[in-house]
Amino acid sequence: MGIEKGNHKEPTTDDRKPFAKCKSFSFWTVFVCFIAGSIVGLVWLHKVTSREEPVPKIELASLDFTVLNITDTRLSAKWDVSIRIPYDLPGRYICLQGDFQASFMYKDVTLATSSPQKYKDLKHREAQVLKVSAGVSGEDIYGLIGKDITEDMKGKKEVRFGTRFYLTDCREKTTGTMRYACDDVTLRFEPSSEMKAALFGMNPRCVVRKEKP
Repeated sequence: MGIEKGNHKEPTTDDRKPFAKCKSFSFWTVFVCFIAGSIVGLVWLHKVTSREEPVPKIELASLDFTVLNITDTRLSAKWDVSIRIPYDLPGRYICLQGDFQASFMYKDVTLATSSPQKYKDLKHREAQVLKVSAGVSGEDIYGLIGKDITEDMKGKKEVRFGTRFYLTDCREKTTGTMRYACDDVTLRFEPSSEMKAALFGMNPRCVVRKEKP
């Protein structure tokens, strides 16, 4: 069946306006979405590239505690600690030559702090071990701390200490000191001795403490 002559009508200018508006709307929608997506992508890329890489953890290789004398109010003792530095720390984060100092804590109370010990000739990108000792001689320990330590030693045959230490930081725009904090660890006394205890269980990992603004 053909179309009757005279019934077909060409679209006028007014008839074309809705289609033109639709095409224009589609173009600007795609354009705005593209711009918005580009901005979001750039922000995400900036965050990823500027994100600070976490500083490698250090393992507490050993910790020994030797009691020289203890009462409810005074303590004489010595701590010996070894830390295992991972291969990716020397040269990139800490200096190959610098200072190493450690503190030993009981229930968040610092009992002893070593003198700064010079270390040198660390090898770049190699795992290494550093050692340091600290001691107290007749140090006053007030309140319940002395009684608690005595009870741990004589009753439980074990004692828990926290460890803090610092190394020389060679990164730019830093304080020059990289501070580490280790989880509290259990030291168990030898069966035949109430004077010497050593690290018991898994070696804990120590993480960098964030500097206060």
